[in-house]
Amino acid sequence: MYKAYWFGVDLGDFLFPGYNITTVWSLVATCLGLAALAILYEAMKVSHIHLQQTVIRSIPRRTSASSENSSLLSRMTPKNFRPHPRCENFWGWMLQMLHWSLHITLSYILMMAVMTFNAYITIALAIGASFGYYIFGPSLIQLNMQRFHRKQTIIECDQNCEDIVSNQQRRESAVSIIAEQLVTEANIEVHVPRDT
Repeated sequence: MYKAYWFGVDLGDFLFPGYNITTVWSLVATCLGLAALAILYEAMKVSHIHLQQTVIRSIPRRTSASSENSSLLSRMTPKNFRPHPRCENFWGWMLQMLHWSLHITLSYILMMAVMTFNAYITIALAIGASFGYYIFGPSLIQLNMQRFHRKQTIIECDQNCEDIVSNQQRRESAVSIIAEQLVTEANIEVHVPRDT
C-alpha cells in the first residue's frame, strides 16, 4: 500500500477482492465510474433535503396555547412540533434512513478510493465532485436558503412574548450605548491645572 500519491496503472485489487485494475482501459473505466459516483453523491445531498421537506410537510401543524404561567421558551414553540414525528410518518422516516445509509456508504467508498493514493483516482473524484457541485450546487444553496427562511418564520410568539423580546433588544442596545460612552470617557485625557 502506498503512503504518498503515485501515478500508476496497476492497482491490483481495487476496493473489492476480484476487481483488478491492471490495464489503462480498466483504470479509465474505473475513473469514469468513480466520477459518476461523485456526481451521484452531490445529487444525494439535494434529494436528502427534498425527503426531509416531504416528511415535514406530512406532519400536521399545531399552534401552541400559552398561559400566563408558561415561560418564554414554551411560548416560542415551533408550529410543527410533535414529540415523536418518526412514529407518525413511519415510511417517510424509513425512506430517509435508507437514503442516509446509502449516502454514508457511498461517502465511505469514495473515501476508500482516495486512500489508495492513486493520483488518477483522486483527480477523477475531484473532477466528478466539482461537476456534481456545478450541476446541483445552485439548487442545494436555494433549498438551504428556503429552509433558513422557513425556520425564521416558524417561531410563533404571542403579544407578551413580543414585548419581552423587544425589551431585551432595547436593553442590549442601551448596554451597548453605555459601553460606548465608557470607552469614550476612558479615552479622554483630563488636564487639571495644578495649584502652586
